[in-house]
Amino acid sequence: MKIAKTYIEILTRLPIKKKLIFNDNKDNKLNESQQQSRENYKFPKIKYTSNKYDRPLRPRFPDLEVTELPDLSKIDPLLDVFDATTGPIIDPPFPTTRPSVTIISPETESDDSDLLSSITGLTPNEIRDLQKKALVIKQVKNMTRKGRNTTMYALVVVGNGNGVAGFGEGKHDEAPTAIKKATNKAIKNLRYIERYDDRTIYHDIEYKFHGTVIKFWARPPGFGIKTNHYIHEICKCIGMQDIACKIYGSRNGMNVIKCTFLALESQRLPEQIAKARGKNLFDVYHTYYGSA
Repeated sequence: MKIAKTYIEILTRLPIKKKLIFNDNKDNKLNESQQQSRENYKFPKIKYTSNKYDRPLRPRFPDLEVTELPDLSKIDPLLDVFDATTGPIIDPPFPTTRPSVTIISPETESDDSDLLSSITGLTPNEIRDLQKKALVIKQVKNMTRKGRNTTMYALVVVGNGNGVAGFGEGKHDEAPTAIKKATNKAIKNLRYIERYDDRTIYHDIEYKFHGTVIKFWARPPGFGIKTNHYIHEICKCIGMQDIACKIYGSRNGMNVIKCTFLALESQRLPEQIAKARGKNLFDVYHTYYGSA
């Protein structure tokens, strides 16, 4: 009881603001105490007019609601930029399908054709007419302390279809640039591949590169190209017409392409074999029947 009494005494001593309810009488007459309390609790008056214009103040920002939004699918003749001679294109002819990544457009070809022609000895027109095929395009991810670094890898095969071919590799953040770099390296690495009758290999070949083993067989005229799809494109660039092969082990695209070029370069020509044996070489087939 003593604690309750002391608590009540403390509360009575505190300056408590009473809730004032001002209800004017019907006669709109207030007592002196009510009038005094109302004046004490009045808020300061705000001037609703400006001294300069003597009119009601308006908000700083007007109403920003837009009744009609612009159509962004159409070209605005005032806001959009266009050629002054042609005018705006209302319906631009955008393509419906994206082009294939393996197609190498003239924009991705080397701009320094003079430098390539000085290195290879080919004219700019001959470099432009080369067959360029991007056989391998993939992402390469390397984990570093700064995070995962993703780059594009491209392997391009280049050839003129008449015994000259080469391959090159390129890396870049974007696929078109990687293809361009690989194409330039392939043009620089052009080499001549020997062909028997300009259609097949001189003899059967078996070659191993890392985990890939490829066996090549020479075939008669009209046989065609019965090979792996990577080797098929290489034979087209070289100009092989009659050949067969079988792949054992790894069929990775990079290993298959590199193994194919090394195998075709390892051919032993009849002239080389005859010179090693100290014999003279005569082509009886071409002597009696002529070149087919």
